[in-house]
Amino acid sequence: MKERNGSRYPAISLQQPNADRIVRGEKRRDSRSRPTRFRGWILVHASQTPRREGAERPGDADLERGKILGMVQLADCVRDGDAWIYVWKNPRRFRTAIPCRGHYSIPFYVPAKLVAGTPAARVTPGSLAGA
Repeated sequence: MKERNGSRYPAISLQQPNADRIVRGEKRRDSRSRPTRFRGWILVHASQTPRREGAERPGDADLERGKILGMVQLADCVRDGDAWIYVWKNPRRFRTAIPCRGHYSIPFYVPAKLVAGTPAARVTPGSLAGA
């Protein structure tokens, strides 16, 4: 693992279906309420939290939750009015999702051993700009 201390890997928790759409490459931009200085490879975690009542779509119940689905590069974070746009590139979905508890921090960190044997183990994780 090519991280500073080699023991942790950054992740972001997203609600479904957005997490699934990002790792499949269907969603290249994501509107968020707060910015991040993080750039680079990050794991995509599908949150356990369901969408708001009435916002569920057919098929949403079948999507995996509470798991790391894959990884993506967070290329940029730009202001768009009152929102922040996260720009995603190079998505990679894992063959098998990895059960994991999420967190609201961007990023939160998981043990590197959790992603051993996945494409994440072969890239340098991203980091906070200026850190």
